[in-house]
Amino acid sequence: MSINYKDFLKKSSKVVPLAVALCVSADLAGNTFAAKNPVSVLPKEATSFTKQANANVYNELNFADRQDYVDVQRGLLLPLDPTIKTDKGEVPLDFTRFNLITNGGEAPDTVNPSLWRISQLQNTAGLYKVREGVYQIRGLEIADMTIMEGKDGIVVCDTMTNKDTARTALELYYKYKGKKVPVTGIVISHSHLDHFGGMAGVMQYAANPNIPIVVPDGFMEEAISENVLLGNIMTRRAQYQFGSVLPVGSKGIVSSGLGVSNGYTGTSTILKPTVTIKEDGQKLTIDGLDFEFLMAQGTEAPAEMNAYVSTNKTLWIAEDVNHTLHNVYTLRGAKTRDALAWSNAIDKVNDFIQNKEVDVLVGSHSWPTWGKDKVEELLVKQRDLYKYLHDQTIHLANQGYTMDEIAEKIKLPDSLDKFWANRGYYGTIKHDVKAIYNFYLGYYNSNPADLDPLPQEEAAKKYVEYMGGEKKVIKQAQDDFDKGQYRWVAQVLKNVVLANPENKEAKDLLADTFEQLGYQAESGIWRNEYLTGASELRNGIDRDYYAQHKANTSGVTAFMPVKDFLDLLSIKLNGPKADKKHMVINLNVTNTNEKFELTLDNSVLHYNTGQVSANADATITLDKGTLFGLGAGALTVDQAIGSGKLNIDGSKDKLVELLSLMDTFDPEPNIVTP
Repeated sequence: MSINYKDFLKKSSKVVPLAVALCVSADLAGNTFAAKNPVSVLPKEATSFTKQANANVYNELNFADRQDYVDVQRGLLLPLDPTIKTDKGEVPLDFTRFNLITNGGEAPDTVNPSLWRISQLQNTAGLYKVREGVYQIRGLEIADMTIMEGKDGIVVCDTMTNKDTARTALELYYKYKGKKVPVTGIVISHSHLDHFGGMAGVMQYAANPNIPIVVPDGFMEEAISENVLLGNIMTRRAQYQFGSVLPVGSKGIVSSGLGVSNGYTGTSTILKPTVTIKEDGQKLTIDGLDFEFLMAQGTEAPAEMNAYVSTNKTLWIAEDVNHTLHNVYTLRGAKTRDALAWSNAIDKVNDFIQNKEVDVLVGSHSWPTWGKDKVEELLVKQRDLYKYLHDQTIHLANQGYTMDEIAEKIKLPDSLDKFWANRGYYGTIKHDVKAIYNFYLGYYNSNPADLDPLPQEEAAKKYVEYMGGEKKVIKQAQDDFDKGQYRWVAQVLKNVVLANPENKEAKDLLADTFEQLGYQAESGIWRNEYLTGASELRNGIDRDYYAQHKANTSGVTAFMPVKDFLDLLSIKLNGPKADKKHMVINLNVTNTNEKFELTLDNSVLHYNTGQVSANADATITLDKGTLFGLGAGALTVDQAIGSGKLNIDGSKDKLVELLSLMDTFDPEPNIVTP
């Protein structure tokens, strides 16, 4: 029997420079932007080639399988409540933003049907009963909160991104329960902001200030330091990954592929842990709930763990298993993750549960999976997904294929490819394969022609010259655009725009090209990348908008160690400007009781911890906050002295000179134009 899948669907339907530099949300930076900015040049329609490409998806995948639609609604108790407000009286969520997606059955021509499907599934927001004593709040933001009822209160597993969304989630649970039982414990799965940033919001409901806060080994170091040095450029790139400036809808953002953005920029926080999990099998009882932990270090996050709770027969899988292929490399930029370690961590969990009673698996970004058979199937499919990509990438690399060739060549076997939870909604086969290659072999393919290429802007001018000039390139590009050859057109026109960013015809055609690639993308973040690029080519960068919608991570950066901040100062130093400069400054930090010797020599800033120089140009005494303010450029030396927060013994001029050598990074450097 043949099925018309379209008919079937119809019937069944992250302002202050320091804050920018320290954007700590590993896979979240930029996700909390409001994404409502109006643009002057509106998006265009899908071309016939895009319409056909998206229509073909209905015949490639089993859209008749509706089990996920059943599972995602299972246990719904309450929809999200717009009357729940923040401490400031604000409503932290625009409940109407994704109505078009939630209410629509058939995918528009401008959205890949597979991406539209996962977007519908992710836009089912509310409080859910997973099983007796276990609840989830989903759809409030990109991450979920899991609540487990204990003997005297509730244990919160992951606290969302900021204190306001965390508070909103708990208030929804309390509304259903009719009373406010105390929080008796917090368990954090890993070191990404969307899982710990709401700690302070949860602690407002704590039974006492000393409840256990449980984290994996290395959590604090990784949570605070991961994006310190590259926070500025990561935040900018995250604006592309999460489509920060895009409107919500069929020609804009529909999903990140991992979850939804609620458009609210609250205050992210972190609290000092009380219990650190360091080894597999470590057990801990929290308010009568028996946890047994399995380490997952170096997988989706540097510090990560999973847990089995025997009391309620629940497997809490953190972010290692999802209803999507995840990022081995995240497009905003980060160190490449270890795909083999990831697969092995899932395999370890699968082995562990063989002699355990498991009723349900709950994760951090999606709906649960019920029944041990289904749980094992999900674990095995995701385990083999990452291992197949890992093994076959290395297999082909050993045959001499390059990174780009391998990405084009690898296809999953049907047993993995057609499994809905393995689709590339967030990570993709192509960019994960390139990441695996780079993890082992780096960027160089051993062809000497690629050893020392010209910088892209200089090369672009030569390419355009060799191809007969801008007009000829644009004419040929338009011909190929009219044939639907969008990938090639994007590659070619990039050179024209880099060679001459004032060429409006080239920019407009490149924007049109990006747009069609975005409309065809199954990955939510690929779609966002393409559509953001198109928007900036047409409308430029709206710096005022971005400045008004920066995520507030001040509650996290307050915990940043002084040594990490000194590392940041070292990379803010303008090397050429510091040439032939020499100075030594002693640093006494009063509220941390730390001493440092700072030395500038050979255009490099060094620091030694726990020692000072007898021959320093100056000795400065201040608290950590004042140091951070001076280094971030938010406070001048004279202001700090005048407020009594800075004492200098020696040359004030040397300190002023050192600070003058620090660059302030542009928070929105150009990406699609030079």
